[in-house]
Amino acid sequence: MSVGWGDVPGWVSALGSVFALGFGAVAVVVTRRTYQIESDRDRVNAEAREVQESFARRAQAGLVSAWWGQSSEGQWGAFVRNTSEIPVYQAYLTVLGLDDHSDNIKVHYLVLPPSDGALFCPIGSGQPAQGATARRVKLSFTDTAGVRWLRNQYGSLTELQPNLLIAADPLRAGVLAQFEADFLATYGATVAFDTDSAGRPQKQFVADFEESSLVDALICPHDWIGDLVSRDMIEPTVLAADHQNAFPGWALSALTVDGRLYGIPTTVDTVALIRNTLLAPQPPSTFDELVATGNALRDAGRVTDVFTLRVGEHGDPFQIWPLFASAGGWLFGMTTDGRWDPTRIGLATPESIAAFERLREFGEAGARLLRRSMDRDEALELFAAARSPYLITSSDALQRLRQTNIPIAVSAVPPFADGAPAETFTLVHSLVMAKRGLNKIIAHDLFADYLTHNHVMTALSDGIVAPVALVSTTTEDTAIQQFLALCELGTPMPSFPQMDAIWRVLEEAEVAVIAGAPAEATARQAAANVAAVFTTEEGNSLGRPVVA
Repeated sequence: MSVGWGDVPGWVSALGSVFALGFGAVAVVVTRRTYQIESDRDRVNAEAREVQESFARRAQAGLVSAWWGQSSEGQWGAFVRNTSEIPVYQAYLTVLGLDDHSDNIKVHYLVLPPSDGALFCPIGSGQPAQGATARRVKLSFTDTAGVRWLRNQYGSLTELQPNLLIAADPLRAGVLAQFEADFLATYGATVAFDTDSAGRPQKQFVADFEESSLVDALICPHDWIGDLVSRDMIEPTVLAADHQNAFPGWALSALTVDGRLYGIPTTVDTVALIRNTLLAPQPPSTFDELVATGNALRDAGRVTDVFTLRVGEHGDPFQIWPLFASAGGWLFGMTTDGRWDPTRIGLATPESIAAFERLREFGEAGARLLRRSMDRDEALELFAAARSPYLITSSDALQRLRQTNIPIAVSAVPPFADGAPAETFTLVHSLVMAKRGLNKIIAHDLFADYLTHNHVMTALSDGIVAPVALVSTTTEDTAIQQFLALCELGTPMPSFPQMDAIWRVLEEAEVAVIAGAPAEATARQAAANVAAVFTTEEGNSLGRPVVA
């Protein structure tokens, strides 16, 4: 049996195919290796370019530094130096506390000029031993390219991200949003706002804020601060001397918890008496006179309501407080240094019971001058329609009243003829810094500076139609001027962590007596409910509450 091996041409063709496949495979391997070599070269070149660009980007910032030391005169303090050839801007030299983490003292330099020598900033007085005064410092600044940098307490240099997010109510966000371009041009940072057009109660707002790590700052009433601090959601604010001096002391005190400042004051508010000067040309000296004038106008058919004051189905203790206080009521005692004392609850005292009875007499079971059906909208509309000569309100009514032609005047709520002064609460809206904010360092530095600018705070005052807490800001609006003067005379609201729950207790008590409930039983129940709020674990640190 024989095997056919084919002819010579077939063999040649087969061998050619084999060699072609071999050369093809080799070519693929060579091409792949060449591609890998080129890719590695490109990657190395890209990394080299990135390193070179980073070096160039950091070139000026790397020549700016700060440290703790002793001057030639033997005084301890912080040194700062810019050895580049051009200035840096908005520099903040921060001396840390003894824990090496918390900010303690801050010094602001609008411009840090180039110099071979260091600027010395003395801290404290005297010449104690070095071991007892060694402190760490950090320095943040903006280079001439508009890039923000931080040299931390360990000397490490980090580029900061220029993006800021503020959580705020729609009204304030809308006014401040007009400065986004100006803020970017001034500081090289963008600002955006997280708002909820429907509005959220404090409990929901805080819960949403607590879950977010994107928000750098929050604008809120100062009575939220205790709650936010207890939840470890915000951190103290340390202001440079020039920024601290820009705000009134009483506004900063309202934002202070356990000796630490939290936030930057923005708008402020209180409760005042607004009168229609066509119906009531002169301010009443007592609340009794106010009621008499209103009754006379109503009897003459010129008005339908003696005065308007928002109550609503849920109550509003902030608005009605001057009447309650003048009638003798009080919530907490005061310490010898003028702070609220939550261990002394005054709602069940004879004076407060009498005050609740006075509200009851004005309510639905009495003169019906106070009623649950009168909410904010109705109170404002009745006054705006000239159907009432007087409106007892906070400054949020001014925006609505500007839309009318009614001549108005603002004055203090008058006291009862047989009563105490009609003391009011003062409210300070604060911009507080989120502890977990991604860009909180920039927020601390730049907001503190920007909110001391007159044009910013004036626009905020005009846009919201409310007074602002800035020493140098002036307004020609006499109503806002008067509200600001009354804010200075008022007492800042308490800011304990339990305040949200306490306001709910006061709302229930207010609505109850206006609806006709017995004053004494309502007062004693309210006092017991407030005491119960402080028996929680969070309240124990404030001391055991005592119902007076």
